[in-house]
Amino acid sequence: MFSRTWFAMMLFGSIALPYLFSSSFGSSKTANPDGSPEAALAAHPPGQSPAGAKIPGGPTPPGPTFDDLGQVFRWDLSSAWVLAHWPRVSAGLAEVELQGYRVPLVTGTASDDLAGSLTYYFNRNQRVQRMTFFGTTGDARRLVTLMATRFGFTRELTDDPSLFLYRVRDGKKVASELRIEPAHVIRADTPHRRFDVALWIERPRQMP
Repeated sequence: MFSRTWFAMMLFGSIALPYLFSSSFGSSKTANPDGSPEAALAAHPPGQSPAGAKIPGGPTPPGPTFDDLGQVFRWDLSSAWVLAHWPRVSAGLAEVELQGYRVPLVTGTASDDLAGSLTYYFNRNQRVQRMTFFGTTGDARRLVTLMATRFGFTRELTDDPSLFLYRVRDGKKVASELRIEPAHVIRADTPHRRFDVALWIERPRQMP
């Protein structure tokens, strides 16, 4: 089993660097050496927005803004929709039987908006199989409400008092997961970076 540090380095390299140092989004490998979304969530480095997306109030990010979080977290989206809404998309993402499209996401300028990296994974039927988001927010309550009402997330208590953990279970198996943690340093002049968010949503098995 690879170490947590190794995972974090791989995740940063595969997500952050293509956005920060490339004039266009090139190919990159997903940072899951064991192929599991759980590994990506566990490896997310606190205090970073891996996509290089700009926090609301900063320079305009290379993509649209969305007033409604529900516009981007949906199962009925297509790859054509993704390509039509973002001028640059990183599409060279290796996953077994899945094709990923990674984009920078800024949903708006309110404290409960999101800024970070969003990835859609499409299955062989060209349907969204998985969505992942890594980034920041100033107030996670709107996101939590959406995840609970639309996807059935429920809170699970942990031994870590700093972790807010929400999951969807398929029997005893974790099917989807949302992790919210306070940033290491919370500053008054960066109200949209109070919490680090790591989200993975898997398409339910019963859905066609």
